[in-house]
Amino acid sequence: MEQDQMQQLQQLQQQMQEIQEYLQTLEETREEVSQSREAVKNIEDAEPGTEILAPLGSGAYVVAEIKETNEVITEVGGDTFEKRSNEDAAKVLKKQEDLIEETSEDLEGRLQQMQQQMQQLQQQAQQQQAEPE
Repeated sequence: MEQDQMQQLQQLQQQMQEIQEYLQTLEETREEVSQSREAVKNIEDAEPGTEILAPLGSGAYVVAEIKETNEVITEVGGDTFEKRSNEDAAKVLKKQEDLIEETSEDLEGRLQQMQQQMQQLQQQAQQQQAEPE
């Protein structure tokens, strides 16, 4: 196998690994968004005054009391928050979930293309090795 082909294979392998790691991160994020969407939809069933564990971050929680069950506060970006109805918040989260899914599908398609490219390089290398010098 020529040096150039080896470099191409190594580069493809590295890019494929990075895409696979990113796909894993996207799946974890999609699952988190999905759970948030379900929680937003289910909060209407809670009674005002119900105590919950509210996350502070890094596995730390505080006991909190639900005051409103028909609205939630969502982050709209840049540490800016907005009060929304549960239905509107669930719609926003669904859009996020769909966007993550779309991105994952695009990356999976790219991964397949890279695998085909890799197979072609390997076939070329085998053909070159089989040719008499």
